[in-house]
Amino acid sequence: MIDAMFSIGHLIDIVRNGGSVQTGVDVYDRDGTLLLAGDVVVDQVKPLEIIKRNGLRSVPVAPGGGLFDQGGNRIQAAGEDGRTLPETEGVKGGAMETESHQAEADITRRLQEIQDIRNETALKYTQAKACLKNALNQVRETNGEFDAGEVADQVRKLVAFSLGADNPFSYMGRELFFYDDYLYSHAVNVCAMGTAVLHNFNRVFSKSIEKTLWAEPAGESAHTPPKFSYYYPDDMAEMSLGFFIFDMGKALVPESLLNKTSKLSRDDLAMIRRHSYEFGSQILDKNRMANSVLSSIVRYHHGPMYEGEANCYPRDKQVADIPAYVRICKLMDSYDAMISKRSYRDAQNQVTAVTELFRTYVKKDPMLQLILHAFVSSIGLHPPGSIVYLKNGQMAYVLESRGPIVLAFTDTDLAPLNAQPDPMDLGRMGPEYQVDGDRSVQTPKEVFDRLPQFIKTIAMPG
Repeated sequence: MIDAMFSIGHLIDIVRNGGSVQTGVDVYDRDGTLLLAGDVVVDQVKPLEIIKRNGLRSVPVAPGGGLFDQGGNRIQAAGEDGRTLPETEGVKGGAMETESHQAEADITRRLQEIQDIRNETALKYTQAKACLKNALNQVRETNGEFDAGEVADQVRKLVAFSLGADNPFSYMGRELFFYDDYLYSHAVNVCAMGTAVLHNFNRVFSKSIEKTLWAEPAGESAHTPPKFSYYYPDDMAEMSLGFFIFDMGKALVPESLLNKTSKLSRDDLAMIRRHSYEFGSQILDKNRMANSVLSSIVRYHHGPMYEGEANCYPRDKQVADIPAYVRICKLMDSYDAMISKRSYRDAQNQVTAVTELFRTYVKKDPMLQLILHAFVSSIGLHPPGSIVYLKNGQMAYVLESRGPIVLAFTDTDLAPLNAQPDPMDLGRMGPEYQVDGDRSVQTPKEVFDRLPQFIKTIAMPG
């Protein structure tokens, strides 16, 4: 029996003010994945935020659970008498909040969380880049050897943080004008975002296979724990390591060639291509890391995603024999390269990159479609940091892909705003405030001079 339903915003307020929540009943997402066990006492905001990000706006509380204040006393809040609270209701200071007030509070809360995530992510980002830089220097000095244990330990920390904070690296600012650290930042981005896509893909693909293998017996709950997983945790940990070191062979390619701004000659291109199937494979062998997962990622991350794809190498495997996790690595390699400053071109807008990759790979083989779906679901159609047009003519900076939540920085005539505007959750706004997908979006560099200082501070890494 469920006692009442409470808005997730109200529960977050209770925990944020030092209280705790125990639902007394398991909470699942729409796919039947367990998000919160009923016997868990929640005294941190993070589990509730994960529930919210999975689309649940209200949470059941059964008689065995309850809401408790900082002193552990049960809160007799409106809603515990058995009636279901509307999604926008909550109790604050003994009064019911209005829908607009609740929306404003939700945005303010979310913006503070984004800033907290960015601050912690920046530290993890710096640590991971330093680790890889040290490893690549070791490779150059020894012609192949590096401290594999140190790198593996760094990747474990990176992945644990990334998954625990729900893909926090998507909120990192982008370097728009320089590329000196590209090789190191690229590895961190591919590992962090690729791991998010990998886990999303595994969840969806495993569930689809499970439904095929097991027809649910009559009377069995739709929330029965999963019986099948395509990739297991140890496998995915190894894949994440591969996502971090996939480009390590570039340490044996002359830096002058990697940073060349003029057109590459045929010999230049041949040398750069050796970073994967030759130099990368040699490094794995030299460090006794040449297992099937790492070897596949390092050797084939420039392989074909579908039959007939051009400019892929090496060509010694059929597409069907290239594992899904390798294709995920290639997709994230391409995406991050597109949205980063390179020696030979400027960074693209993230919306443009997502759209271009989607159009390139849509309607190809079925496995690739699942990968593409996991990519778009993880990154978002309007990733943080994107520049978009709204249908009313304004330009806006995307702070949060869910919604999305944006900051407009021009008026409807594209003139810069004189004052900092309030963030807008477009999911709560009228049609004139939706993203205009028909208008071409400028590159970050083209629009940078028009950004107000408060957005430039967000857009550029600290």
